[in-house]
Amino acid sequence: MPGTSHEVLIVALREQPGLLGALVSTLTGVKLPRSLKPSDATLRFVKPAELRLDLVYRGGQRRWVLVELQRGVDPAKRRRWPLAASLLHDQTGVAGDVLVITARRAVARWAERVACVRTRLGTVLQLKPVVLHLGAAESKALLDERHPELALFAAWAMQHRHGPRARAVVERAFELTERLPPALRRAQQRAILSVLSERMLALLREASMNPDKIPETPAARKLRLFLEAQGRKKGRAEGEAKGRAEGEAKGRAEGEARGRQQALMTLLRARGLSPSQDDEARILACTDAAKLDRWIARAATATSVREALGTRATGARARPRAPRRPRPPASASRS
Repeated sequence: MPGTSHEVLIVALREQPGLLGALVSTLTGVKLPRSLKPSDATLRFVKPAELRLDLVYRGGQRRWVLVELQRGVDPAKRRRWPLAASLLHDQTGVAGDVLVITARRAVARWAERVACVRTRLGTVLQLKPVVLHLGAAESKALLDERHPELALFAAWAMQHRHGPRARAVVERAFELTERLPPALRRAQQRAILSVLSERMLALLREASMNPDKIPETPAARKLRLFLEAQGRKKGRAEGEAKGRAEGEAKGRAEGEARGRQQALMTLLRARGLSPSQDDEARILACTDAAKLDRWIARAATATSVREALGTRATGARARPRAPRRPRPPASASRS
C-alpha cells in the first residue's frame, strides 16, 4: 500500500501542475507543454475493468503523460504500464510519455527494463519509460533558488536516508521553502516533514533539542523552530484528544449508570414497591454498574425495597448472636 510520502507527492503534483514541468526540465532539459493538466487517473476499458495509476496529465485532446511514483519493485507494472500506454495511445492516436519517479537506484534500474516481455518464438512487447532517479546529484540540482517549490522533491529523495548529507539536504529544503508565499510555504513545510522517515525526524528533533552540540546554520535554526512549533501543536492536539476521549468515556459510563438507575426504579414501582426518598437518593448516588445490576436482579423477586437494595428491614428480627464465653480469671490463666 502507498505510504504517506507517496501520497504527499501525489497531492503536490496534482494541486500544482507546474511542478512536473519544472522537475522534468531541471533534470532532463526537456520542457513539457504548459497545457498539461492532471485528469482522472483511472483508465477504463470497454469491458468493465479499471486501471488505476498515480497521475495522468492531459493536454488538449491528444497530449498525455502517465506519472508513477515508485518506492519499490512491483512485478505487476510489467503488465500495467504497457496496458495503460496502449489504451491512451489507442484513444488519442498519439504516443505519450510514461514517467517513473523514484528515490532508489535499484528501483530505477528495474523500472527501465521491467516492461519488456519476449515470447519463445521471438515476439517482443516492450515499453521503456522515462525514469527520473532522485539521487544525491539530482537532489542538489533540485535545491534551486529559482524554483523553491522543487525543494519538496529533494526532501522526498531523502526518505530512506539518515546521514549528515541527507540532513543537510532537508535543512536546505526548508531554507528554500522560506522563499515561497506564506500559504505555499506552510503547506510545503508540512509536506516535507510528512515525507521524511521516523528515524530522520527523530534525528532532527534530537538536534533541535541540543543545538549546542551541533553547529546550527540559519536553515537548521528555522527547521528547529518549525519542529518546536509542530511539537507544541501536536502536544496540544494530543491533550485535547485525550481530554475528549476521557470525557466521552465518562459520559458513556454516566449514561449507562443512569439507564440502570431508571430501570431499577421502574422495576420496583412496577412490582408495587415504592422507594422512599432515602432509597431513591441511594440509587441515584450509585454509579457502580455491577452493584446496580445486582440490585436489579434482586428487585425481580424481592418483597421490599430494602431487600432489593441489600439492607435489613426496619423491625426485622435480628439474627441471635452466639453468647460470649466468659474469660477465665487472670490467676487461673497463669496457673
